[in-house]
Amino acid sequence: MAEEPDITPLLDVVFILLLFFVLAATFTVRGMDLDLPPAQSGKAVSGKVKELRLDNRGTLTCDGVVLGEEGLVALVRSNADHGRGTGARLVLKASGEAPVAALLRVVDTVRANGGQQLVIATSPAVAGGSDSPDTP
Repeated sequence: MAEEPDITPLLDVVFILLLFFVLAATFTVRGMDLDLPPAQSGKAVSGKVKELRLDNRGTLTCDGVVLGEEGLVALVRSNADHGRGTGARLVLKASGEAPVAALLRVVDTVRANGGQQLVIATSPAVAGGSDSPDTP
């Protein structure tokens, strides 16, 4: 009588792949595209991040939810992880046409409520692009 092959390792691999794809699907970011202003000094950000978006009308959103000043204060305070500073980095993605007053209001609110790791996102600068002072 022939011995049947053991399928336990195959099942292990299938479950590991299933777990990988379920976890990978939870990390997808949904949102709208913003035309970020370019910067020469921008650097990549790694680690835990919490993304804030400021559109051209001055509306601030986080995870698709519109935040007023009270919502931003609550987010910053909960992100500060009770004063230990181990929360996620706040990444502010502001549209190039966002009002400067709204941008400054967000930065001031974050700093006033203990947010020490605010990063303002930019797009990579293109050499010889239209933002160059030499371009007519």
